[in-house]
Formats: sequence, structure tokens, C-alpha cells
Amino acid sequence: MVVTMAGLVIVAALVALVLSSSLSSHGTSQPGITNAPGVNLADNLQAQQALSTSLTAARTGTGGTGDLSTITVGMLSAANPSITYVAGPSPSSSVVSVATSPTTASVAFASRAGGTCWVVWAGSGGTWFGAQTNQSTCTAPSLDVAPMASPVSSTAIGWQRTSFPAG
Repeated sequence: MVVTMAGLVIVAALVALVLSSSLSSHGTSQPGITNAPGVNLADNLQAQQALSTSLTAARTGTGGTGDLSTITVGMLSAANPSITYVAGPSPSSSVVSVATSPTTASVAFASRAGGTCWVVWAGSGGTWFGAQTNQSTCTAPSLDVAPMASPVSSTAIGWQRTSFPAG
């Protein structure tokens, strides 16, 4: 009887030890929201959607003149209150950087998602989509000439005409 009681006490102690270590380890073993699978993809899609929406608003906001360099942060903010527009850098996928160029009657938008800077440029040279990887900041470029097709890299914006390049 003493042996049975001692065995039960030992088993109970081991079960308590295993449960306490299992319950206290949740903080280190479960992923947080920032590193959960799919978060980076969702941020990229949010940035690209914000840029596409901004481009549509800019084209509508010219009043038929086609001069995209007349677009302002205020006009875009009034047209799309769910998107934050800035003249400086974009820190996240919900903030869009805006730059214009009277030389090419163009507008450029940029939004940062993760380490990728997503960019759209529209002007007399058509519409171009771009990306630049490994970026800590992301500011829309004011271009005086239309972009040219190029590969995505960490040192320069990679451009293509039909859709966003792989980032």
C-alpha cells in the first residue's frame, strides 16, 4: 500500500511538472501576428490595392485634362479617406506617398509593405508598375522621364508595364 501511494505521488508530481512547463511555454513557441504565415503577402496585396485605388482616383481627379501633375495629397485624401496620403515616405501598406512631375504631367505613388517599396507611375509614357526590395523607407519618385523596363533589385526600382513585378 505504501508503494502504491509513493507511485501515485511520483506520477502526480511528474504530471504537474509536465503541465506547468507546457502551459508556461506558450509565449515562446507560438508565432505572433507579425510573423504569422501570410502576413507579408497580405501587406503586399494591401499596398498594391492602395496604389491601384490611388491611380484611379488621380485619373478621375484631373477633370478630364489628363495632367496628372495637378493631383494633390488633399484631393486624394478627400476622394479616399480610408487611405492616408503623404508627400514624404510611406512607412506602411496603408500609407501612400505621392509625387508629381509637371515635366511629364505625371504622378507617382509608393507604398511600403514589409521591406518592399511598391510603386506606380502614370503619365504621358503610359502606366508603369514597380518594386524595390530591402527598403527601410519608401518615397514616390518624381520622374521627369517615363520609366523603362528593368529587373527588381534592392538598389533600383524594377519596372514593368502590365502589372506589379514580383517583389
